[in-house]
Amino acid sequence: MKDSIRVILLDDHPLVMDALRSRLEQEGDIRVLGTFADPRRLLEQIGLSKPDVLVLDVSLPYMDGFELTKQLKKEYGSSLKIIMLSGYTYDEFYRKAYELGVNAYLSKQASYGQIINAVRQSMSGHMLVPERLFTASGQDKLTPAEREVLVRVAQEMSNKEIARDLAVSQRTVEYHLTAILQKLGVKSRVGAVAKGYELGIMGSSVYDS
Repeated sequence: MKDSIRVILLDDHPLVMDALRSRLEQEGDIRVLGTFADPRRLLEQIGLSKPDVLVLDVSLPYMDGFELTKQLKKEYGSSLKIIMLSGYTYDEFYRKAYELGVNAYLSKQASYGQIINAVRQSMSGHMLVPERLFTASGQDKLTPAEREVLVRVAQEMSNKEIARDLAVSQRTVEYHLTAILQKLGVKSRVGAVAKGYELGIMGSSVYDS
């Protein structure tokens, strides 16, 4: 199926992984390329299979999901969508995951429907951020990377200029802008800048040379 979403699963609990694989394979637009229990094997093989989406457990042998995500994002950037599953639902875990650029961080209690939705939404470049994280104030609303992007938006830089200035891809800039608009509850770049000043996210020196 040419247009199928190509997925790889990483979890060191075989029963969990096999059950998820079986459920995903019932979807006509999703194809599971393979499963891994060892993140080291995945790092060796992922370049060969070239998946669209990786669904992984945060708790893994040899390295945790955060360290693995950091390595994969450095190598593949936003071309690889990552969905994390975890038994830990602390806000600091959510924030760490989104700072690394994951598309979704879901509780292991999430339904198959929620996981399937996350897979599909990730392919549209969306981030599924828990609603309660929106209630943070000021600086805590945005990740450091998002604040860097917003500052440059306030300086009237284009996405291309921001990407060049931050040494990231334009797709990554667009990814951050989507998250910024969502988190700040606004619909435009102008609205994001205004809200940023209102919340004190950016200092008065934004326009300083």
